[in-house]
Amino acid sequence: MRLPLLVTLAVAGGCGGGETDSLPLSDCLSPNRVVADRCLEPGVQDDGCPAGTLGLEDGSCQPAGIVAELCGEGFESDGAIGCEPVLPPEPCPDGQMAVPGESSCHPVMQCGTGQWGDIPVDATTVYVDAFYPGADSDGSSAKPFTTISDAVTAARAGSLIAVAAGSYLEDVVIQNKAVRLWGKCTDEVELRGTGAGLAALVVREGASGTEVHGLALTGGSIGFGISGAERVLVDRVWVHDALGRGVDVESVLGPTSLTMRGSLIEQSHDYGVFVMGADATLEGLVVRGTLPQASNQLFGRGINIQLFCSAPGSCDPARRSTVSVRRSVVEQNHEVGVVVHGSDATLEGLVVRNTLPQASDQTLGRGIGIQLSCTEAGCDPATRSNVLVRSSLVEQNHEIGVFVMASDATLEGLLVRGTLPQASDELLGRGVNIQLGCSEAGCDPALRASVLMKSSLVEQNYEFGARVVGSDATLEGVVIRGTLPPPGDLRVGLGIGVQLLCTGISCDPATRASALVRGSLVEQNHQFGVLFGGSDVTLEGVLVRGTLARQSDGLYGDGVGVFSQEAPTSGTVTQSRIETSARAGLANFGSNVALGASALSCNAFELAGETYFEQPFHFEDVGGNGCGCPVPSLACKTQSVGLEPPEPIIDSP
Repeated sequence: MRLPLLVTLAVAGGCGGGETDSLPLSDCLSPNRVVADRCLEPGVQDDGCPAGTLGLEDGSCQPAGIVAELCGEGFESDGAIGCEPVLPPEPCPDGQMAVPGESSCHPVMQCGTGQWGDIPVDATTVYVDAFYPGADSDGSSAKPFTTISDAVTAARAGSLIAVAAGSYLEDVVIQNKAVRLWGKCTDEVELRGTGAGLAALVVREGASGTEVHGLALTGGSIGFGISGAERVLVDRVWVHDALGRGVDVESVLGPTSLTMRGSLIEQSHDYGVFVMGADATLEGLVVRGTLPQASNQLFGRGINIQLFCSAPGSCDPARRSTVSVRRSVVEQNHEVGVVVHGSDATLEGLVVRNTLPQASDQTLGRGIGIQLSCTEAGCDPATRSNVLVRSSLVEQNHEIGVFVMASDATLEGLLVRGTLPQASDELLGRGVNIQLGCSEAGCDPALRASVLMKSSLVEQNYEFGARVVGSDATLEGVVIRGTLPPPGDLRVGLGIGVQLLCTGISCDPATRASALVRGSLVEQNHQFGVLFGGSDVTLEGVLVRGTLARQSDGLYGDGVGVFSQEAPTSGTVTQSRIETSARAGLANFGSNVALGASALSCNAFELAGETYFEQPFHFEDVGGNGCGCPVPSLACKTQSVGLEPPEPIIDSP
């Protein structure tokens, strides 16, 4: 232990921590400061709002987290800084569903009464009834066809096909004309594919404008497929126990677009919903329990949105999917709940939860994955995804809650909670992971992610609440709290980590990250509240408090840690407050840190500076800083007492 080296950063004195706005400006003594004719204390932002809040145009101060106005349809405010979906307390049984805003489970479609239920029959209607005993079917209500395929063949373009209760064992193809296929209800009308065709029901070229209502689709190689048709509507269907994918939307046969609403897709294989190079609007869906491929135990994803690929590794950047998913539940799938790959998507009012690991090796289990297209040879920069995630809950998934790789994303009003460690090794469990593009060929410093996350809550995750590696991120009005160390590595449990990429024993200086954290709250995390190394980070109006020592050995517990990790680190901390850290409020290991208008209070050490790998530390006093406990009214002094430096976090490409 070396003797302390004291470096004075501010002159003691001032107003002792009370209200300052009413003081005569002549009495506004250091460390207080004058801004726009007001006397402000350290840790108060220039607009008068305390650290951990955002100043609004009307002069009010908005707490970090999800305000009630950002609760999506079907969600309600928890009265604090979060939004919770309105859903049944227990899982729904097979064949029933509930989407956000519905507090009880219900069938996909009500059956109505009589032979045809509530089907809106008209003069164009062609009728189908599997139980008609005659051999003289003509499609009339008195002599209905006994198969759906016969009715499709006989129907004219635009006709309505009414299907009575029954199980129909056939593979139905709608092609070269649009029809309106309408079953009595999903509980009573089952179209069971034989497995010999492409799907139980497929809509193909020439059938644009087709509608499908009130059917249960099961048993086929695919439950429902569409290619080469546009403006197709699928409403209140139940796709279940398909031998392959539940819903397959592909542009192989030409431009393809689908609107699917009020439907349940469960217990399919490979993918619940697969969209490739097509446009889709998915609203009011439940996608659950997707199973892996039987042959290799891979995949089992909930919703997969991707660019067009004619074969693995052969993808066309010009044929992107554009998909909107709203007010839906994606749960109990495998590998990843929702994937956006080289495409554009809006995800709003979603609940993505309980994603299970990949069955083959017990890795993954992510909630949402946003990425570009990569092969063994590398990643294609032309295939970046662009995604908006708004007013959604990502909960109780595995490995990573929200993953963004070399893509552009806006995350707003998002609650990421309770991500679990990876089942294979009990590591990870991150809330939000933002990183550069990596493939089997390695990581490309030029492929950076760009993410704006605002007014969101990230809590009770493992290893990192939010991690930024070799990429650019802005966190505004975000709460990150209660991050825990995973069982496989009790050393970590950080709130926010920003750093360059390190693999093995080396780090790549070309992969330095950049982050702005503004008006946010970081509390009750382990080891470090905020840690940045080999990168450029600005904390503005941030409240970091209650950082705990790491569980493995009781060391660390720094509110903010800055270290030069094989590359210089540049940090700015301004108008912020760091308090009640187990060790240092702000620890600088061989880096350059500018500190201004900030308060450090009731930390074991307010400021600590250490030489790191022969690199000296440097603090730039921007003015207006205060230290002390319980009131930060004293001069801030740096102590150099041989604190243990942080250990590099090693990433796998």
